[in-house]
Formats: sequence, structure tokens, C-alpha cells
Amino acid sequence: MADVKFTCTHCGQEIECDELWCARQIECPTCKKELTVPPKPDAPPHASLAAAKPGQARLSIGQSRHQRSAAPPPPQEILMQQKLAHAQTVKKGSAMKWVKIGVVVIVLGVAGYFGYPFGRDWLAKRSEAAKAASDSATQQVATAASAEPAAPVAPAPEKELPLLPAVWTLDLDKAKIPAGRANGMIAGTNFVVESARLDKAGTAYLLRLLQGAPNSPDAGFMIYLHTDAGESVTGHTWTVSQEMKGKGVPQVVRLLKTNPRYQATQKNIFSGYAMKLELGQITNGVIPGKIFLAVPPETEQSVVAGVFKANTSLMDATGAVVSSPGVAPNPAAVPIAPRAADRSAFDKRYGVKR
Repeated sequence: MADVKFTCTHCGQEIECDELWCARQIECPTCKKELTVPPKPDAPPHASLAAAKPGQARLSIGQSRHQRSAAPPPPQEILMQQKLAHAQTVKKGSAMKWVKIGVVVIVLGVAGYFGYPFGRDWLAKRSEAAKAASDSATQQVATAASAEPAAPVAPAPEKELPLLPAVWTLDLDKAKIPAGRANGMIAGTNFVVESARLDKAGTAYLLRLLQGAPNSPDAGFMIYLHTDAGESVTGHTWTVSQEMKGKGVPQVVRLLKTNPRYQATQKNIFSGYAMKLELGQITNGVIPGKIFLAVPPETEQSVVAGVFKANTSLMDATGAVVSSPGVAPNPAAVPIAPRAADRSAFDKRYGVKR
């Protein structure tokens, strides 16, 4: 078999090989770069390779014809060698990884074993210091509290009662006093008790339940109450049916302002109405009460019912006066200067049609 001589195109090394290598890629033995062996001029490409048997090819570097080089290993063998080398490298890296993890675990275990007593002592000292600081702060607060008198605590604001509708009736058996703020209706106009007052008026007591300014109310009731000699007005109860008449029956005055330019007009009612009235005990110039009052005629449906608290000038249960009673509303219709703003506010608030 003839020899083929050629020069490496990369490093210029002279190479000699069997014609079996013709037209085949090889690796230069010197520079390790790939190159293609020149084809044999008188033979078709790969003809010699097809007839060659493993182990018959020869490759040499500038050697004599008698020095033969071993044929390169088949591609399958090279691939197996590469896989084996890679597996060994991966196995070695994995082993080193587990060795490192084991070393870290051992170091941490040793550190925890020998460092636990020091950590426990440190935590105990921190806990003692925090407890001492807390005890000191508590003692300072207690000392300051004992040195200075406590500020008075403001009373909680009283919850306002709801508005529960009053039902007009002259039958006392059906009359109900709702557990809400005193309210009702006067001649078809809604009425809410915004101020209440109880004062001595001659031999009687005057209870006023008003809506609007006390000296010029928009609507309300005035009730003149009578008691027997030596009888207390506090803790007293009045029950009046529509059949009752006489001097002992309380006089009722119904007030209603139908024109904002004038004072409220009054209507005196001496009998024919139904009333339940309860007055409590006076506390700090205030007397609590409950009322149901329905006055005729039925077409007007004038009624007030609910709970109220009346300011009073009475100081005790005997009816003694500690100060001058408030100015009672003037029932006379005294004209005042008309103001458009007053009339508009009146119509918006009460919806009275004129």
C-alpha cells in the first residue's frame, strides 16, 4: 500500500500516512488541529477507506517508511472514553460536595455543643436586665402617681334616646309612654321636645315642654300642676282621663306658631284630654319625667309621649325655690318685624303650609 506525504496547513509539520487516510479528516499530531488528508489523485474519494480494515491505517510525523504509526481509535471508542472521563469528574465533584457538607455539619454541631452554655448565660443576663428596667419604670410610675393627685375623670356623654312615634288616643288603657325622647305632633305638625322646665307658678307648678327658643317657642305644651298642701311635686304621678273635670284637673295650654312673624298662639284645654305624667327626684337642678298627653279634637291628633329631663329652680321635694324661675313664654300674639330668612327657615324645618 502506497504512502502519502503532505504538510499541515496550520503549523507546517510534515506528515506521512497510508493512502487509507486520503480524503479523511485527522488531527495534527503537533498542533492538534483538524485537517483533511489530500485525496489520492488516481482513486475515487473514500475508496481506500471502504476497503480498509481496522488497525491497517498508518500515520506518522516525518518518519521513515519503516516506522509505522498506529491507526486512530474508532469514533465510538473516543466517545466512550470522553463519557467515562466526564462521569469520573462528576463523581469526584459530587463526592467533594458531600465532604464539604459533612465538614460544615460537624463544625456547626461542635460550635453548638460548646457554644450553648455561653448563649444560655447571655440570654439569662439579657432577661434579668429587661426585668430590672421594667421594675424600675413601674416603681417610677407608682411614685409619680402617689405624689400627684389623679385628674378627675370626665363623665361619659349621655347617650341620646331615639325618637319613637307617639300614638294619639284618649283611652288611657291604650295610652303608651315609649322609652324614647319625648315627641309627637301638634295640629298636624311634627313636634320634638327640645327643652323642658319645671318652675313654681303661684300655688301651682308649671311644666313646659317646648320646641324652639324658650322665650319664643315654635310649638309646645304648658301644664299647670296642682298638689295638696304639704305634698311633694317630686316622685308624683298624675293620671287624667277625658271624663275628669274640676279645679284639681291640671290646665293644659297648647302652643303653636303658625306664622314666623308672630309669637305662638295658645289654646287652653281644661278637660276632655288624657294624660299620664310621672316626675322623679331632683338631682343637680334636673328632674326626670315621663309623659303621655293627648288633647282633642281628634282631627288635629295633638299628642306628646316619651321621656324628658326638665331643668328646675326647685331645690328640694318641698317645692322651695332657689332662684327666680325662667321667663315663661308670652302667650300674647305680639307682632315682630318680619324677616324672610326666619320664614324660610320655619317652612324648611316644620313644613307648615299656609
